Amino acid sequence: MRWSQRPPILALVALLAACARPGAPPGRIVEAGNPINYYVRVTAPGSDRYEVTLAADRLRRDSIDFVLPAWLPGQYATRIPSVAENFGARDGRNRPVPVRRLAVNVWRLYTESTDFVSIDYVIHGGGPAEPLASRIQLDVHGGYAVGGALLGYIDGVAGRPVTVTFDLPPGWRATSPMRPAGPNRFAAPSYREVPGSLFVIGDRWSEYKLFVQGKPHQIVVHGAPNDFAPDTLLRLVNETIDQGTLFFGRPPYERYLFAIHFVSPEAAGLGATGQASGSAFFLPPLAASRMREAGLGPLLLHQYLHAWYPGQFGPVALARPEYRFPPRVTDAWLIEGAAEYYARLLPVRSRTMQRQQFYDALADVLWYWRELGGGDRIDLLDLTAAGRSGEPRESSRQVAGGTLAVFLLDLTIRDETRGLRGVDQLLYFLPRRSGTTGYFEDQIWMDAASMLELPPSALSLLAMRGSIPIEANLARAGLRAVRRDVRRRSLGAVLAPDPSGRFLVTAVERGGTAASAGVHEGDRLVKINDTPVAPDEVIATRFALMTFIEEAATGSRVQFEVLRQGRPLQLTGTVRSLPATRISIVEAPNASAGALQVRQSLFRPSGTVSD
Repeated sequence: MRWSQRPPILALVALLAACARPGAPPGRIVEAGNPINYYVRVTAPGSDRYEVTLAADRLRRDSIDFVLPAWLPGQYATRIPSVAENFGARDGRNRPVPVRRLAVNVWRLYTESTDFVSIDYVIHGGGPAEPLASRIQLDVHGGYAVGGALLGYIDGVAGRPVTVTFDLPPGWRATSPMRPAGPNRFAAPSYREVPGSLFVIGDRWSEYKLFVQGKPHQIVVHGAPNDFAPDTLLRLVNETIDQGTLFFGRPPYERYLFAIHFVSPEAAGLGATGQASGSAFFLPPLAASRMREAGLGPLLLHQYLHAWYPGQFGPVALARPEYRFPPRVTDAWLIEGAAEYYARLLPVRSRTMQRQQFYDALADVLWYWRELGGGDRIDLLDLTAAGRSGEPRESSRQVAGGTLAVFLLDLTIRDETRGLRGVDQLLYFLPRRSGTTGYFEDQIWMDAASMLELPPSALSLLAMRGSIPIEANLARAGLRAVRRDVRRRSLGAVLAPDPSGRFLVTAVERGGTAASAGVHEGDRLVKINDTPVAPDEVIATRFALMTFIEEAATGSRVQFEVLRQGRPLQLTGTVRSLPATRISIVEAPNASAGALQVRQSLFRPSGTVSD
């Protein structure tokens, strides 16, 4: 992976982005009424743990299973997001209930002599290996959690109403996209809303509110400087909501939360996640004047689009999940690819971005795809398998390839329908066909081709998971990818992901920034100016390369921390410029009338959500 050229912002931010609609866990009995009550206690500022109590009445069964979800919406790796400690249960007379642990995240309670049970357990803050957006957090001034990592459920009664009450230190408060039910108290009609709900607590976050498209939207900002001016952020959020709803239609949520956390560039796990009713962002500090140019708009929109896909509709594995085990989502690349593709395309349609910015973003993804070993085709079967291991390089390939695949598929459909149809109509069709129950990925695509009056060949690639040629499909819109030689301030080194979780320096370019510091081939790059860089620290890596090298003045000092034969070394060099090659997507001259029609329909489609 040649990081001496500019890594694509689009592919980097997309790596940490995804969302699944939290669905009701399957149970033998689904009961209404008799709410499940959660009580979450933080004893004092600086506490390192959440103390959780679940109280349930009228169970009427010999045994019940308590499950702490094995995955979070938007996170499909096999690791357990959190571990419950000090687990215990009592009946209505405060007598211990016998408990047997069935798995790391499942306990069986023998409740034959009681209708009431109170379950207690402790959740500690997550380890540094977890991305911040999915990590349980708690410190002296506040905390953050995704519901599925904090609150488990009783199998079989997950259809009951839910209340969540926080008992917090003086001066602290809590917020969530769940329905407010009192001070620091929230409610939901069932557990299905809990796993993807965000919770922010503490005494040092600012709150802003917008009423857009008929729905309340809350923007919580944590870690901003005292002179933070929210105007640019609020404009970006407003644009995000307008663009998403213009594309998909009326918002599917009752309220929505944008949780923005500005954290030190030295923090591990920067990134974002989008859920059905909220999204969280953990970013390096951004001056208000630079939020737009830094790409915050497309990042907000990517996450927000997940409120619909798969927040409102999606494959069965996400619409009706089993939280005991991570899901197997065959076409996860399509979920991420569609969100990132439209996060770049919709601003052009709404005229808040220029067409060339769309081309540049997709060209960056194409460059990244090829640097990751992708060739001149996108193999959908390969993308299906790419993200399952959770290995950062494979996840990157899945996201980059998925974004390109959706782009090329869109061009294919528009070409074969003379610009009347595109991936737009496919996404409009899915909720009508499957509703909230989800669709089966192996069956839906041919039905979609028939209902949308598309040639079978238009969606046969999805059904058969075939491969898509890049250049031939770009030509459908009179586009082509060209290589250009430029000079730019760059790292001047070739980096490859290493099994140890570091970037291995595989080559150093003479006269470059890395060479000026004495970086050697075989070193493992750890930090740039105290900011950690690693294959799974994509946003932090991008921030470090942009801020300390690409946008720094030539001759500026820059520090590197490397591991050389296992020993840490601090190296200092100066920023240099070198010849580099980048890919551009350009509109070919003398394009055919058909190609011009495809291109025009891409930016000004004839179909709308009401078609």
